[in-house]
Amino acid sequence: MQKPDPHPRRNTGKSNRSLFRRTVFLMVCLGIVLFIPLGMQLWKLQITQHDYWEERAANQQTRDVAVNAGRGTIYDSEGETLAMSATVQKLILSPRDVLASINEEQYKDEDGDLKQEEYDAALYARRKLIVDGLAELLGLDEERLWSRIEYTASAYEVLAYELEEEDAAAVRAFITENKLSAMLYLTPASKRYYPYSSVGSHVLGFMHYNETSGDVKVGAQGLEALYQDILSGQLGRVVTGKNGVGGEMLSSYEAYIDGQDGCSLNLTLNEAVQAMAEQTLAEGIETYDVQKGGFCIVMDPSTGAILAMASTPDFDPNNYSTILDEDLQAQLQAIADSSGTDSDEYGEAYSAALASQWRNKALSDTYEPGSVFKPLTVAMALEEGIVSMDDHFYCGGVKTVGGWPIHCHKRTGHGDQTLTQTLENSCNVALMEIAEKIGAETFYQYMEDYGLFDSTGIDLMGEGTSQIWSREEFTGPYGAASLATASFGQTLKITPIQMIRAFASVINGGHLLTPYVVQSVVDSDGNTVYYHEVEEERQVISEETSARIRTMLESVVANGSGRNAYMTGYRIAGKTGTSEKRDEDTNDVICSFMGFAPVDNPRVLVLLAYDSPKRSAPSSNYTVSGTYISGGNITAPMAGQLIANILDYLGVEKQYTSSELASADVSMARVTGYELTVAKGMLSDRGIHCRTVGTGNIVTGQIPAAGVSIPGGSTVILYLGEEVPTDQVEMPDLSGLSPAKAKEKLETLGLFLRGTGVSDYTDSSLKASSQSIEAGTLVALGTVVEVRFVSSVIDYGTQ
Repeated sequence: MQKPDPHPRRNTGKSNRSLFRRTVFLMVCLGIVLFIPLGMQLWKLQITQHDYWEERAANQQTRDVAVNAGRGTIYDSEGETLAMSATVQKLILSPRDVLASINEEQYKDEDGDLKQEEYDAALYARRKLIVDGLAELLGLDEERLWSRIEYTASAYEVLAYELEEEDAAAVRAFITENKLSAMLYLTPASKRYYPYSSVGSHVLGFMHYNETSGDVKVGAQGLEALYQDILSGQLGRVVTGKNGVGGEMLSSYEAYIDGQDGCSLNLTLNEAVQAMAEQTLAEGIETYDVQKGGFCIVMDPSTGAILAMASTPDFDPNNYSTILDEDLQAQLQAIADSSGTDSDEYGEAYSAALASQWRNKALSDTYEPGSVFKPLTVAMALEEGIVSMDDHFYCGGVKTVGGWPIHCHKRTGHGDQTLTQTLENSCNVALMEIAEKIGAETFYQYMEDYGLFDSTGIDLMGEGTSQIWSREEFTGPYGAASLATASFGQTLKITPIQMIRAFASVINGGHLLTPYVVQSVVDSDGNTVYYHEVEEERQVISEETSARIRTMLESVVANGSGRNAYMTGYRIAGKTGTSEKRDEDTNDVICSFMGFAPVDNPRVLVLLAYDSPKRSAPSSNYTVSGTYISGGNITAPMAGQLIANILDYLGVEKQYTSSELASADVSMARVTGYELTVAKGMLSDRGIHCRTVGTGNIVTGQIPAAGVSIPGGSTVILYLGEEVPTDQVEMPDLSGLSPAKAKEKLETLGLFLRGTGVSDYTDSSLKASSQSIEAGTLVALGTVVEVRFVSSVIDYGTQ
């Protein structure tokens, strides 16, 4: 038998086919393993993440620069520009392009290796050229420039936001001269200007850069912030192509997308009135050494339009981070001297100082209004029929309420008084009695009707919230004392804007109106897109009650605590206030005055307040200047003058009583060349007296000259046969003199008195408090001196 072959011959064809199938199978499996993830990645890149990578590509291939739209202008009520924008230039650096401007190929050896030291030196020289040039041209910080230029991951670093044309022209020349246009360029931007500096700053606000707005300025305070979207419009854009290393390729691609200009605001604020209010605040603060500033609001009570709103300390929105107040500056300097400007203590003090000067006290702060609240209480009682104009009230100096003695400011009492006299005397005891008759429930309801619990709805940011008892506390078994003190404006805290709104409703016929500062909004084409109509929330009291209150408040100025607000020719009415700051452990008070004119048809309502006039001693009731601290003595004369100035500006005709008419200004007649008897007759017809110098019968000269306006009743000088002297005379000090004595002293020198705050020149209770020409000044003969007279009768206590 043949031995079997241990290695039988294989079937070669069959084996090859099997191997082929296995290979194909393995390749398909491998393909599946390899290409499915790849396909998934492609799907992710092209479908799922398409928008993301498209944006990345666009960012790499284009440079997109925002261009500010024209921001709307803010105008006052007379069309004066309060805030405007102008085109400036923004300086932009591309650190990436600075790096790319040094071509590595130029610094490689024969083997293609980079000569690092030479390359670094060239890059440093390019960067140093830019840093040194910009530091010299613009005064930019070199250390900061170096940190920006070395940040090569960026192609957009803003070095200067608001270059004026002069600086921009210098930068353009620098760029051109050094061929830096690929890495350093200017683009149009907008800068906000406030032509009147600090005037109206708390209402206007300011603009700044912040993290969310990037390199675009936005409103940060006031109207600029509240109306940001309306004022700003829509940004434009400049889009240009970039090469692979980030350089700009203008010829490749460029697009300019127009911005849409913002709307403009027309305000009720009047620049001239606003300046008057701010000046009045500043003058009173300096005169009475007021420690904590003050506030002033001027309103048209018939509409709710705000003509002025001022608060101190203030700031300049053109340089909003600069501290203007001298006291705040002194405090910061003291900390800087002791701890340094880099200390946490200085940083905290500086931030607090900024917050203080940006804060609008007239809108945001609360205070106890004091006696300016009393007319609201009397109006409640008249409206409810609880009291009448014929009622009498007795004040013995104190009233016990809920077991607590509550004193009147006049500790000896006012005795018997009519309803009008309770306001003239600012009698706390009488007001407590009236509030007791009204009752807590009704009184509380009227406080709600006056809007004292709600925001006023004014179109400004940052309005404060009042602090008043709950209804349960006020009307409960322990609320009697609260009712008593509320009747004269103590132990409740409201905002100044709430107070003036409520007071306006008492004098305008009873209408509670929404105060406002924006009269209209106009788009860039001049179309009015919004106009503010007068908004009445409710009628609080009747027209009849309102008329009675106005009459009583006129008597307060004519005969009562507000007599220092009196101004000849103006029917000013109002109420004084001297409110204790009960939440502070001090002896400080807020002296205020709420006044309006004309009485029959109020055009102007003013709330003026000074916070903490400095006392001559800790327990003294007098200021350092010797004035008794009260609203009647400190604020009333300042507010009266302000009201008169505003009425003059508005062109409101003066209304003289018969006694006032005698001292009203008249024009000096030309009597030179006339016989003396004829000249005297001509002067007499104008209510002017005369005295003569020299002898003769023909007038050869006169003081003052013809046409000069002098107060009626003045005594002029007529020269007979003599030349009119040309020598100047020294202005005397008139402080403390009565009107008659001051007039006599001036006329002896050939000068003339124009008195303010006086209707009767024989009233010896009036004393000169200020004069328009400083004592010791040399002045020409015939000069008219304006002298302010105030009552020398002391106003005691809280009024």
